[in-house]
Amino acid sequence: MRKPAALAALFPTVRGEVLAATLTQPEKWWYLSELAQFLGTSPSSLQRELKALVDGGILETRREGTRAYFKAGTRSRVFPELRGLIDKTAGVVPTLQVILRPFEGRIACAFVDGSVARSDEHAASDIDLLVAGDVGLADLPPALRKAEARLGREVNVTSYSAAEFRKKATAKDHFLSAILRGKELFVKGDQRDVDDLIGQSRRSTASNVETRAR
Repeated sequence: MRKPAALAALFPTVRGEVLAATLTQPEKWWYLSELAQFLGTSPSSLQRELKALVDGGILETRREGTRAYFKAGTRSRVFPELRGLIDKTAGVVPTLQVILRPFEGRIACAFVDGSVARSDEHAASDIDLLVAGDVGLADLPPALRKAEARLGREVNVTSYSAAEFRKKATAKDHFLSAILRGKELFVKGDQRDVDDLIGQSRRSTASNVETRAR
């Protein structure tokens, strides 16, 4: 698991990788060997770091027989700040930005929607990604498999050409309208790019496209 540069600068040891794995999936209990395999290291190399993080209240631990499990200490006072830091350096959006960079010139906008964007996902939640532009479903899966391996979660992608996105948005397609009413985490572009794709500003032409509830 390659550590992002910002995370490596802040946490130069394997501790940064442990934090990235546990805090991006805060409800997941990791068995020691499972976590080591996910990070590409040995269980013995993690034990000291895990103990320090548990002692500091950053991780929780429990035992089932001889097995030790670990998860993010979501009740810790520093959890929100640490989660925010990890999200910005090794979370879903930064990871997808790196993975999609080879397609940057062919993507008009891309964003994460669904439970991840709403911040109400659980450990098994998939990542829902919408991509609009000159990139088809045949192009994306190999890159997204890398994102899945790094994040430990499945990435479900919906891909539209610019023309198809505009057509569905202006026709109030049920599926796309539901997405556009929700919250997004932009991987490429911003709200202005979505409006440009539609061809009209939704703030001034609410009759043409359903207005998003913010």
